[in-house]
Amino acid sequence: MATEAHLQPPLVESLDEFLQLEAKITRVVENLRAARDARARAEAELTELKGKHAGLKQEYTRAEQELIELRKEREEVRRRVEKLAAQLETLSGE
Repeated sequence: MATEAHLQPPLVESLDEFLQLEAKITRVVENLRAARDARARAEAELTELKGKHAGLKQEYTRAEQELIELRKEREEVRRRVEKLAAQLETLSGE
């Protein structure tokens, strides 16, 4: 008989201990749900931010290219103005 007592799993000694265990399990389940919800929200936000980042990156590239083109145009205008100024100067000197 003594060996049969050792083979049996330990029993919850009182209803209070069982209720405490049940409350702990309930809290764990609630925390797990909250963590999963928070993760899902974070993943959705990450997806949204990745989309925004891609859009901004394209916009930046476009703006950078436009800036390069405007600088080229400005340099061309500067050369033309200098050429015209030189022509006016030669006309004035005649």
